[in-house]
Amino acid sequence: MALTPRGKGLIAGVAALAVIGGGALVYTGNAGPVNEITDKVGITHTEPDPCPLTGVAPEGGKPVPTHPVLAVKVENTVDAYPLSGLDKADIVYEEVVEGGITRFISVFDCQGAPRVGPVRSVRTTDPKILLQYGAHPLLAFSGGAPKVVNIVRKAGVIELTEDDPASAFERDDSRVIPHNLFTNTQKLWAAAAKSHKDATAPQPVFTYDETVPKPSKKASSATVVFSSLATAEWRWEGGRWVRYLDGSPMNLESGAPIATDNVVIQQVDVTESSFTDVAGYPSPEVTVTGSGKAWVLRNGKVIAGTWERASEGDLTVFRTKKGDEIALKPGTTFVELAPTGMFDATISFGK
Repeated sequence: MALTPRGKGLIAGVAALAVIGGGALVYTGNAGPVNEITDKVGITHTEPDPCPLTGVAPEGGKPVPTHPVLAVKVENTVDAYPLSGLDKADIVYEEVVEGGITRFISVFDCQGAPRVGPVRSVRTTDPKILLQYGAHPLLAFSGGAPKVVNIVRKAGVIELTEDDPASAFERDDSRVIPHNLFTNTQKLWAAAAKSHKDATAPQPVFTYDETVPKPSKKASSATVVFSSLATAEWRWEGGRWVRYLDGSPMNLESGAPIATDNVVIQQVDVTESSFTDVAGYPSPEVTVTGSGKAWVLRNGKVIAGTWERASEGDLTVFRTKKGDEIALKPGTTFVELAPTGMFDATISFGK
């Protein structure tokens, strides 16, 4: 839209603007006054669209991707450390598996990572979680029991494995099998785009707002003890929640600690399924529909509430005890699926 003489005079009186070829205006100072004035004279300025899974616009002014959501199953044991790629995930879920250990479902959308892993096998919990993100989410994993893989396939989840597309996976010979399989998100998206054109971009799963919901309480830490073999400890440091392991920050392969803007603790019922692993341990069957207790950690505070989800095709909604929906801080999120039943997680908070 062209500026009127009045508009030009207003802007010239407040800020410095440079005129370039074609009459375009480039502002060389503080954008605040210019935005206010251009609003008054009828010039529109739009904010970039936020990523659906973080509520934050992509870096560098890039557009929001149109590819489907991509999840990667990542191991969480001492044999697998240090892990790689979790710092680039929009959302990460932690689920209990056989024997009481946990694994991560790293969900990527607006960012990607050239190296994610170690990649491990699929579980029946995975499609239950991922169907919130669309009818055909992508899931990269290393394999799984045939009956479990069939359940994933029937759910509509698009499977990506070491055999197909093989070019997106690599074995790290400096590590011991089976803790040495890694993948590349861009290669996975590229392969899926060729063979699965029906997969669509994800819908927002959480709501985001800079304002902290009320009521809330100060919290300096949160600990979820899944079992004697798995503990998730988070400490509020430097404006983010930092994952701790044995008293120290849990560092990734890059040397950076695992950190996030939000931690959601969702208490879920867990029973024994009919599946077992190679050691004979029964696989947990995690229920992610219905309702239960929940805690949302953001901005150094904890909001106690509940979660509810009518069906696997519906979103999980988190509410305060008064019934108001709990908004997350714009940014990344870790979801701790704290079990009750087959395993009974203990949850505690530090003030």
